[in-house]
This record gives sequence, structure tokens and C-alpha cells, in this order.
Amino acid sequence: MGEHEYQFTIIMEPCEEGGYYAECPSLPGCHVQGDTYEETLSEMRSALSAFLDDYRNEGEAIPEDSVTVTSLKIAI
Repeated sequence: MGEHEYQFTIIMEPCEEGGYYAECPSLPGCHVQGDTYEETLSEMRSALSAFLDDYRNEGEAIPEDSVTVTSLKIAI
């Protein structure tokens, strides 16, 4: 069986206490924290892989990434 590539939107933000927090809105509960941006991305890749393995092992359909990220400009 060949590999299938998935692409998911990740929200990453700096933490007040330092480091970064990242989450994947399409996979509830899939979130990580790291000391650096690069470490957090690496941890998120590992977390995504583990989540997708769990979905596959349980015979569940892997959710589609349905998140849209946009930016709004508001004058006040």
C-alpha cells in the first residue's frame, strides 16, 4: 500500500512564558508546545503522524482539512 500525503492547517503562536504553542483545528486534541519555532513544528509533525496512525488503526476516515485562514483589516 502506497503512502498518501495529507496537508493540514496549523495555528502556531508564541507563548507568553516563552516558546510556542501549535494546534491543528481539523484534528481536535492535536496540539503541542515547544521551546523554539522549529522544535514546535517538529513536535507537530510527530503529533500529526500519531493522530493519523490512530485514525487508520481504528479504521476511521481521516478528516479533511476544512480550515480557512484569513486576515481582516478593521479601522477604528
